[in-house]
Amino acid sequence: GEAGSPRGSNISRFPLAVAGPSIEGSFGFLEGAFEAVLRMDAVALEGLLERASVAMGQIRLLSELIVPLVERIGEGWLTGQVKVAQEHVATAVLRTFLGHIARPIALHPRAPVLVVTTPSGQHHELGAIIVAAAATGIGWRVVYGGACLPAEEIASMAIEQRARAVGLSVVHPTDDPALSLELQLLRRLLPPSTPILVGGRASSAYQSDLDAVGAIRVGNLESLRQQLNRLRGETTGVDTGRG
Repeated sequence: GEAGSPRGSNISRFPLAVAGPSIEGSFGFLEGAFEAVLRMDAVALEGLLERASVAMGQIRLLSELIVPLVERIGEGWLTGQVKVAQEHVATAVLRTFLGHIARPIALHPRAPVLVVTTPSGQHHELGAIIVAAAATGIGWRVVYGGACLPAEEIASMAIEQRARAVGLSVVHPTDDPALSLELQLLRRLLPPSTPILVGGRASSAYQSDLDAVGAIRVGNLESLRQQLNRLRGETTGVDTGRG
């Protein structure tokens, strides 16, 4: 991991009442966060995320700030407005920040395990980081594999961790013929009872490949939560709390 900055050291300089629960508040945070990404100002981005989490609460933070921010970074990357180095700064800050806020106080002893990664050829990991945070927030034990894992490594991680499911983020490119082969290999190597959930802006482009291996496409955060809650219910037969 990265060398962590001293978390909390910058908070006193910022008023916490930057925004109320209005949509203008979310938009102001979003604008500020995107500007910090463009400036590659990790300290400002981290401070803004801290303030937003206080003002908005964790569930709104994810859906109203983190997801739109990641979408904007992705669009900016495709159009050339966002450079690779800027995306790397954002990824490092968000990975650290979400790793801290998404950690539940106590996981249920039988909390199901979700392995989260991006498959080979998919270098953008911000979508996977969001999946990891969202799953942790509803009581899953997440094993995070980072970006670009070959099918063999994903499968061995899932088997070793006794994962209930595997979550993949697919963002760019939308036309990688190797992805179809990776999905087929992953499906062969995983136990038949381990579902593959696939999300991300490029996932719809691979719908036929997903269908061929019986993978479940999740189009947004709410869809992801519904699928995970359904799988958790099947696994434990008990409600492990909504985080």
